[in-house]
Amino acid sequence: MADYNLGCTVQLDELHTSSAQASRPSETLALLTKLYDEGNIRHIQIQAVPLPQPLFQEALDRVVAAGIPSVVHAPHHSHGVNPCAPTAYDDRPAAEIKEHIEVAMSQTFEAADTLGAETIVLHAGRYEPGGRSAAVEEFSRFLDTYTDPRLTLENLPSVYAGHPLLGTTAEELAALAGGTITQFCLDFPHLACTVNHRPLSFLDELGRFERLNVTLHHLSNLRRGSIHDEHLELDHPDGGLDLAAVFARLRRHPAVPVTLEYKQDIPEIYTRQARVFTGLWEDHAGE
Repeated sequence: MADYNLGCTVQLDELHTSSAQASRPSETLALLTKLYDEGNIRHIQIQAVPLPQPLFQEALDRVVAAGIPSVVHAPHHSHGVNPCAPTAYDDRPAAEIKEHIEVAMSQTFEAADTLGAETIVLHAGRYEPGGRSAAVEEFSRFLDTYTDPRLTLENLPSVYAGHPLLGTTAEELAALAGGTITQFCLDFPHLACTVNHRPLSFLDELGRFERLNVTLHHLSNLRRGSIHDEHLELDHPDGGLDLAAVFARLRRHPAVPVTLEYKQDIPEIYTRQARVFTGLWEDHAGE
């Protein structure tokens, strides 16, 4: 068994038979199970996406049947859940948004309960320009409503599609968490996007995460100098992530799980990227 805890990501809405990938649920979970059985991964990250209850239950039952240890990622703004500014960039009535968030978070907690997950990854969200102070206050109210010791706050890029995001550095995460959230997720390409945007030093900002209780790492790649989070492969020819710094940290914290996150087709990418990760881990053994 490898001395690291590597995992893959799958969206819950891809795992029911009514999805756009209706022919793929069994194939996807079969692949992940094979990787797990062979010792290439040790966990999966389930991206919770709000679903009608019967489809949610069907998808969750498939994950349970796979028997792979799981972490859960709460829905984010792409799924209509934007904790720090719920109505920003959203044309739905406020009451509808509130109800949607309630359902989404209820399903998220149910998924974590059912799977025995100790980690629920959370994005603080995006806000409208000039609205940072209000976003900080709104996020605090969100945590008052959805309090759970498993919540794990993830660092975000400074901007996404031109929209400012909340919680982009270790200091910002600590301030947002207050005493309510005690676990953090360090997303390496998100941090690289942030330092490229500001600009800051990647090594300095990475070092500041040593002060936080990081219980999960997210890993993919990005283009050199980019501020755009693309979820590129680790060995992408245009990759610009400082892999030496990243793997030095991973080797200092081998017990902290590392979840690969890609937007491409799961069966075709995760098998290869698990091998690439193993090679990089070995290549950086002396660092």
